[in-house]
Amino acid sequence: MWPYLIINVAAILAYLPVSCMLFSLKNDVVAIEYPLQHFLSDSLRHGIFPTWFDSWHMGFPMQSILSWGVYSTPQMLTGFLFDSNIYVLNAEFLFFIITSGCCMFKLLKTHFTTDSNLSLLLSCCYMLSGFTVGSSQWLLYITGMTFIPLVLYFVISLLKKPCFKYALLLAVSFYLFFTNVHIYLTVVSSYLLTFFLLISIVNLIADKNRSLQDKTKRVKYLFLSLGLTIILCAAPAYYTFEVISYLARSQPLAHDSVFFQSNYLHPDGLSSLLLPLSAIKTTHFNTEGIVLDTYLGLLPILLLPASFIINRKQKNKFAWGLLGAAVIFLFISFGHLTPFRSWFNILPGMSNFRHPGVLRIFFIFLFILYLGASFKNYGLSHLLKQGTIERKSIIIAIIVLMFVCLITILFHTTGLQAIWQGSVYETIIKVSDEQLTAITAIIQLCILVLLAFVIYKKQKVLSFFIIMELILNTLMCTPFFTISSYSAKKVNNILSSVQGYPVQTTPPQNVLNFTTDNKKNVWPNTNTYRKEISSHLLMPGPLVLEKISRFISNDSSRNWLAGKPVVFINNPSQPGENSYKVEVQKPGIIQVSINMSSPAEIIVQQANFPGWKVYYNNKQISLSKNDTPFVSAIVPQGSGTLIFKFEKPGVFYSAILLHLVVLLVVIFLSLQKLRLRWSSPSVPN
Repeated sequence: MWPYLIINVAAILAYLPVSCMLFSLKNDVVAIEYPLQHFLSDSLRHGIFPTWFDSWHMGFPMQSILSWGVYSTPQMLTGFLFDSNIYVLNAEFLFFIITSGCCMFKLLKTHFTTDSNLSLLLSCCYMLSGFTVGSSQWLLYITGMTFIPLVLYFVISLLKKPCFKYALLLAVSFYLFFTNVHIYLTVVSSYLLTFFLLISIVNLIADKNRSLQDKTKRVKYLFLSLGLTIILCAAPAYYTFEVISYLARSQPLAHDSVFFQSNYLHPDGLSSLLLPLSAIKTTHFNTEGIVLDTYLGLLPILLLPASFIINRKQKNKFAWGLLGAAVIFLFISFGHLTPFRSWFNILPGMSNFRHPGVLRIFFIFLFILYLGASFKNYGLSHLLKQGTIERKSIIIAIIVLMFVCLITILFHTTGLQAIWQGSVYETIIKVSDEQLTAITAIIQLCILVLLAFVIYKKQKVLSFFIIMELILNTLMCTPFFTISSYSAKKVNNILSSVQGYPVQTTPPQNVLNFTTDNKKNVWPNTNTYRKEISSHLLMPGPLVLEKISRFISNDSSRNWLAGKPVVFINNPSQPGENSYKVEVQKPGIIQVSINMSSPAEIIVQQANFPGWKVYYNNKQISLSKNDTPFVSAIVPQGSGTLIFKFEKPGVFYSAILLHLVVLLVVIFLSLQKLRLRWSSPSVPN
C-alpha cells in the first residue's frame, strides 16, 4: 500500500490550497458543473429523484451523459451521502485526481513495468501533468484522467486472463467511464479501444503458438464483455440520443469555423514540457493557457533518450507503436495548424466537438505508457548504474536541459524586474508571460542541479526529488488554473441555497440568473440555489434545448412573456372569472388548484420534453400543442387540482438497477480482496 499512500500525499500537497479547503475551485466547474451537482444532491436529500432540472434554462432533463446526470454512480452516491457545498466539490476534485494516479500505477505495475518505483514515479507524472492542472475547471475532463487507465487495465487483464470476472469488470469500468467523463473523451477513447481490440484479435488469430480452443475462449470472453458493456450502457446511451435531438448544439461544426478551431494547442505550449509556468499567460489567437500546458515533469524528458537506446536495442515494436500514437495525438491537439484534426472528422461524431487542445490528454497518457513499455525490465537503479550508456544519456539530458534553462534566463532577464506587486493576489494578476518564463526557468535550473548532485551522490533520495519537482510545479500553477482568490467559506456563503422548495412569485423574465458580489464579480446560474426559474441564459454549456433557446431569444416572444408568472392562463377570454393558485413547485412537479368558469389553456414555463404529463383531478389529460416550447394543457370548465409532472419510469428504474449492479460489483471485489489479504499467511521479519 506504500505507493498508493505516496500518490495520496503527492496529490494533497500539489493541490494544497484545495485539499486544505482554504480556497474554492473556479470558473466553469463552479459556474456550470457545481449547479448541476448541487441540484442532484439537493433533490436526493429531499427525497426527489432528480430527473428534471427545473431552474436550468427553463428546464433540462438529467437523463443524458452530456453532464452529471442520474446515471453517474459516483455523483448520485456523493449527492445522497453528502449535502452539497464547496468543500464536497473540492474533495471530489481531489478524489478523482488521486484515483487517476492510483489507476495509472496499477496499470503500469501490472501490465507494463516490473519496477514498482518507476511505476510510481510515472504515475505521479501522469497525475500531476499539465492536463490535470490546466483542466481543473472542468471536472468531467479530470474524470477522464481517472477512468481511461482503469478501462485499459481491465482490457489488458481480460486479454491476458480471459474469465467472467474480468469481462464483467471491464463492462462496469466502461460504464463508469461512459457516464462520468466528458463525451468528447468518451468518443475518442471508444475509437482507440476499438482499434486496439481489433489489432489484438487479429494478432490472436494469427498466433500459431495458441490452440484453437484457447483462441476461441479469448474471443468468447471479449464478446461476452462487449455484450455486458452494451447492456449496461444501453439506457444512458438511448436517453442521451433522445436529448441530443433536442439540443441547440447537436449539428456538426464546419472545420474552418473560428468556433470549431478554438482552444488548440499552439506549438509554443510545448515549452511547458520543461518550463511549466511558461504557458500560463502565453497569448495566441483563439486559444488560451488552459490547453497549452503539456507539462509532464522532468523525469519523462530525462528518460526519453534512454528509451530510444533500449527500444532500438530490443526492437520493441509495441513501445514504438505507443510513441507513434502519442505523437499523432500531439499533432491532432494542434488543431487547424496541422491537417490531422480535420482528418479525424472522418470518424462519425468527431465533427461535433471543438477544443482540439483537450486531446493532448492522449498524448500524455500514451507517452507515459511508452516509457513504461520501454523500461519493462528496468528500474531507476539499473538505468543509473555506473558505466551504462543509459546513465550517460540521462546525464547528457540533464546538462542539455540545464543549458536550455540558462539560455532562457539570459533572454528573459528583463522579466525578473519588479515581479512582486505588494501581495500574492496582485502579483498573480499582474505578472507577465516573460516574468513567469524567467521564474520557471530559474526553478527548473535549480532542480536540475540538485538532480545531478543526487544522481552522483545520493541516488536513494532521487525518487523524492522527482516527486517534489512535480508537487512544486503543480502547486505554483494552481493560483492561475485551479483556485479562486475567494475562500471556500466565502463562496459557500455567496452560493448558499434556499431551504425546501418555495413557490416562485417572480416572473421568470424578471429573475436574474447571476449574482454580483461586492467586488463586482459575476457568479453565473445562481438562480439554481435560489430555486427560481429564469428565462435568461448565461454560461449554459451544451445544456440548452433548441426550441427554448430560439424562443426566448426572440424579441416578440420575450415581449409576450413579459410579466407572466411561472404558471399562467394563455389569452383568457374572461380573465376575471378564471382563477388558479400554485400550491406546490418542485423539480418536475407543479401542482395548481384551479377554478375555471370556461375552458382555457394553462401554460407552465418549463421546456416541453418527452416525459411531461398532466393530471386533472387525478385523471391524465393531453398536453396541448401550440407555438410555444412550454408545457401546457387545455383545462375544462370546473374546479379541482391540476398537476404537471415529469415522469420517466424507464430512466428511474434503469438508473437504480445500474447503480445497484455497479455497487454490488465494487463491494464484491473489495470483499474478495480483503478475504485474500486476511487469508494470506503473514511474512516473518
